[in-house]
Amino acid sequence: MNFDEILIYLNPLLIIAALYFGYKNLRNTNELDKRNFDSLLYSILGVHSISLIILIYYFLKTDLRLAYVSDYSSEELSIGYKLAGVWAGRDGTLLIWSWATIASIVTERKLCNKEDSQKEITSLIACILLLALTIIQLYINPFERNEITPDFGTGLNPLLLSPYMIIHPPIVFLSYGMIVLLYSSGMAYLITKNKNWNDTIKRWGRASWIGMSLALVLGGYWAYVTLGWGGYWAWDPVETAGLLPWLAMTSLLHTSVMSRRKNNYAILGPLLAMLSFVLVLLESFVTRGGIWSSVHSFIVEDTGGAWSRLGYVLENDISVRGFFILMILSFALTIGLIWLNYNPTKEEKVRKETKDDLFSEDNTFFAAIYTQLLILTVTLVLLFVRANGYLEPEVFEIRLAPFVVVLAAIFTIHTLRPFMELQNILILVGFGLVFSLIYALTSEGRSWMVGAMIPWAFICGFSIFRYMWKYRTKKLLPMLRAWGPYTAHLGIMLILVGYCFSYGLGTETSVTLDEGGRASVGNFILELDEIAMEPNQDEIKLTASIKLIEKSNNKIIIEDIISKAIHSETNEETTQIYLQHDLHRDLYITLNSAIPGGSESDSTATITVREIPGIILVWIGAVLTIVGMLLTMFTEWSPGRKWLRALAK
Repeated sequence: MNFDEILIYLNPLLIIAALYFGYKNLRNTNELDKRNFDSLLYSILGVHSISLIILIYYFLKTDLRLAYVSDYSSEELSIGYKLAGVWAGRDGTLLIWSWATIASIVTERKLCNKEDSQKEITSLIACILLLALTIIQLYINPFERNEITPDFGTGLNPLLLSPYMIIHPPIVFLSYGMIVLLYSSGMAYLITKNKNWNDTIKRWGRASWIGMSLALVLGGYWAYVTLGWGGYWAWDPVETAGLLPWLAMTSLLHTSVMSRRKNNYAILGPLLAMLSFVLVLLESFVTRGGIWSSVHSFIVEDTGGAWSRLGYVLENDISVRGFFILMILSFALTIGLIWLNYNPTKEEKVRKETKDDLFSEDNTFFAAIYTQLLILTVTLVLLFVRANGYLEPEVFEIRLAPFVVVLAAIFTIHTLRPFMELQNILILVGFGLVFSLIYALTSEGRSWMVGAMIPWAFICGFSIFRYMWKYRTKKLLPMLRAWGPYTAHLGIMLILVGYCFSYGLGTETSVTLDEGGRASVGNFILELDEIAMEPNQDEIKLTASIKLIEKSNNKIIIEDIISKAIHSETNEETTQIYLQHDLHRDLYITLNSAIPGGSESDSTATITVREIPGIILVWIGAVLTIVGMLLTMFTEWSPGRKWLRALAK
């Protein structure tokens, strides 16, 4: 056994030792046991760090003795893509996840200056989960050697040869490491009833939410510029599964607000922490195991339906079986603790609620959280339905749209209560509901999305800016503290508006043209000037010179070359997307096929032109969402508060 493999086997042993001293310290509060526990945690972090550094070294060196390296790297790759090979498969991503988990545990113990049972039990439960991850790592060991060292590495799939591959996956699994700590803190809270766990949510819940948001945005843009992945969002199983923990974490963060202000959601908070963790397990490994058919998956699937593939994977892949068992045990543990902690309150005398009571600040806030949970539930159900067959994106949109509209209505009522009479707010909301319903029922195609969205874009936009306008004259710190959450809400609203415009009004037209021909494509005239074929060493490059002319003013807006490459040996085709960003739209052009002519035939090409309006709102909204959460964290961070106070003087 080599040194690097010894490190993988050493981790579970160190964690078991840490659990022993951590448990002794919890029972007896012994300073020596506490020091031993902390020392072992640092040792585990060190061993994980050394393992990760060694694995990175093997990839940069392209050491083909390792099966994992030969599967995901090759000599001709650049340094960046060699590095990306570390997290191209489950072996490396699990190591990163484990490293992020132990790093979160150690950091939380440093940040949490309160010495109590909540802190110690959180660390113990997190170590138990880390132990499970490291045991699974034994079966997907990234340092396993090839029996025969190959001459060449397989390298990365061509679709993964993107700069986003270098930064997207690490962000995902760093976020997932934080969620392990959050789940552990929630379970500890059910045991201790110590509300210090809200501080853990503020630190790690927001940080993991920012990480998941950034990962979704980067993944969306990556898919947008990669032909064959269905655009920036196509409700593919991998995309949808990645959205689920984000939705659960969003609900958890809103729940924690009321939990800090009032003694509410003592059960729902830990339940959402568990749900976030379980959904992370589902997204990370079930989708990668080939159980769901996905354009984002590069694993060869067993034939049959989803349940057949699930049985096949559980029978033949011990690592996936381990994660399946971990999901079941986590769910059972949480439900058991919640059952023990559930104390129904005594029935109070029922009193007649007025309209003002019904739409009070607390009630609307609670209603918003429950509506978010309904959106999460419907999305999860549709994901499982999708497992047995393809579902059109419209199925998701139509099923989820009513809940999104209801959430927008609740948000409007909650936000405008301090500024308008309730009756006027209800009239405004009622108008939005009626307009959306009528437009959706009377429109054709996907344009219903735009009409159903327009009233809420104005209503919710007005609500957000009215709230922010109130705090414009406050001192810098309170102003930014109030603006942070609503900047994030504004970002989410812009994402939804951009989504409705881009998919509701987007057009796509494919035409086949002879060289020198022209044809109408949507709002444009497309001219094909010339087709050329350029043979290279290992590929054939097909190019087409085109002009795109706007019908309304006869102006040439694109005059350029589009191309695609065909690998000489495998005949694998790679199409380069031509993408022009404008303020109000994107023009997205692809060369589907090209046939150079001969002496008796004309050259022809099939070209697709897509016009995507409003897409910039998605990217602006994504930036505002993340900036809003960062602003919220900064204004509640002690050094940040001091700096802002000093700046305001």
